[in-house]
Amino acid sequence: MKRSKGPMIFVLAMLLLGVMAVGMPSVCPAQQKGEPIVIGYIGMVASPGTRPCMDIQKMAVEEINATGGVMGRPIKYIVMDNRGDTSLSVDALRKLVIEDKAKFVSVEGRSEISLAVQEASGMLAREYPHILVFNGPMGSELTARVIDEAPKYDHCFRDWDPEPAHYAQQKYFFCKTLPQFQKTKKLAFLWEDLAWTTEWRRGISYINLPTWEDLAKECGLEVVYSKAVKPRGTMYLPILQEIAQSKADVIYYFSSWFTDTESFAKQWADSAARDIQVNLYGGVAQTRDFWRMTGGKALGIVSSYTDLDDLDLVPGKTVSLVKKAHARNIPMQIHVHIAYADIYFFKAVVEQAKGTGDIKALIKAMEEVETEYSLGKTKYETQKVKPFFHSRKRVNPRDPYKTYPGYFYQPIVQFQQEGKVAFLHESCPENEAFAAKWADPKRYKKPAELRK
Repeated sequence: MKRSKGPMIFVLAMLLLGVMAVGMPSVCPAQQKGEPIVIGYIGMVASPGTRPCMDIQKMAVEEINATGGVMGRPIKYIVMDNRGDTSLSVDALRKLVIEDKAKFVSVEGRSEISLAVQEASGMLAREYPHILVFNGPMGSELTARVIDEAPKYDHCFRDWDPEPAHYAQQKYFFCKTLPQFQKTKKLAFLWEDLAWTTEWRRGISYINLPTWEDLAKECGLEVVYSKAVKPRGTMYLPILQEIAQSKADVIYYFSSWFTDTESFAKQWADSAARDIQVNLYGGVAQTRDFWRMTGGKALGIVSSYTDLDDLDLVPGKTVSLVKKAHARNIPMQIHVHIAYADIYFFKAVVEQAKGTGDIKALIKAMEEVETEYSLGKTKYETQKVKPFFHSRKRVNPRDPYKTYPGYFYQPIVQFQQEGKVAFLHESCPENEAFAAKWADPKRYKKPAELRK
């Protein structure tokens, strides 16, 4: 019997439409008025640091598209997995700007990768105009180049702040947090051995800023141990034994989302240094997941913390965003908040530039626009001082020890019994009055006391 081809043709047609839809932005009929605005992200999909950035940006894109897009145009969001590889990152940039016609590209926060992508971006920018944003790296070269090699890198911006911008925060920690709040004096430093900690270890001669060890000494503290360690795979027990012998009061680990702080916490809790206070600079300790990841071994650890589902730092923005993120199982580290804010910042930039056709107008808008997000205000520095120019505004470039209040709130907490976080203080003196509404340094307890 001869079969009809009608049903088979119908099925094939439906399958074809399904395949096509995978690569298309999700838009409402009202959003079909113009060509999509393409936004790309280059990062390691398997990384616990960068994957949340991708997921939160996708959420922001869906929100914007659901309300009409940008000037009637939908956003098309494309993730390029670099697998942590520099050459793959450069290839991803080329594809995004040449083939996909991306107007905004973000690259993950490793300075080494960002520098390589920036070089490729500089060569392509004239023929394929776009905005390149570094999501989270500190390497000063990234924005020093914007001035030194102008106009080649005029289109490059850093949504984080460079190494010198952290001196204001750190002086507050050394002169107040450690001696007054935690009653500590002898410090053991551990440094994540990547480019972003280099200037703090060596000092920043071009703007006369000391090493952080010297900065601690200026505040009357004693550095009894200092060691650079690789981000992952470190056996910490021998190091912790050395620290215990040094008689340190506190272990200050300058960590990021690349550091296996969860492994460190587990080994610390079972080591000879278990009664020595641990302060972590950053990474997954900024989230509630850290308690679970350490199996409760994080008890007593102090860290910055931004997984805020019960503390509205910016009324109407902080808690609502974190709750939406938690509903999607997205942990909210600092750079994840910023990645989300970037999408809405891009929207405001396109609106001010009246479209994406004029790259000079887009660059000008990137410099002028200011938005409010879940941790404060977003604005790029326009004072032409290296390496602050085109970095996120946080401190006065001409006085790096002085912060701009309101541009970035960073709560400091301690993990206490049953994983509850005790809000201790804010990271910057200019925000102390604001922090007094929700924080109290007297909540701090020594690790041995918490284990009783």
